[in-house]
Amino acid sequence: MLGGRIGIFVATMTGLAELCAQEVRDVIAASGQTADLKLMDGLGAEAIDPYDLLVIVSSTYGHGDIPDNGQAFFRALEGKESLEGKRFAVFGLGDRTYADTFCHAGEKWDSLLAGKGAARLIALQIHDASSGTLAEDAARSWAEGWVSQLAEAA
Repeated sequence: MLGGRIGIFVATMTGLAELCAQEVRDVIAASGQTADLKLMDGLGAEAIDPYDLLVIVSSTYGHGDIPDNGQAFFRALEGKESLEGKRFAVFGLGDRTYADTFCHAGEKWDSLLAGKGAARLIALQIHDASSGTLAEDAARSWAEGWVSQLAEAA
């Protein structure tokens, strides 16, 4: 048992982050756990309440921005006094050809959650769209790494 409920929260513009989140959910399911996958559209801060582990999968768009569907959720979490007692992991997507803003959305999520007192399960993972690897394959490999670590620690 990974120890608590798992929520996967997705901020996406094109749907790629959602594909990555589905891969993460499949890895979790293969470990014998379940995870709820939620697009961030319309979510308030209370959406995280049932979950012990928050997995954020977010692309970056524009000038290092969080996708439109995640901006209100990000602001809602900024308004929470504390996220102590929560654990988190962030998978950020970006394109290194935009060097000045590469994966800034993932960095923003990681910084917000840590800054509010949530415990980082694993270091921020970023995927470079110009790397030649598929983002969903990278998300699967990333999740296999930490799910295995948690299973060993349980």
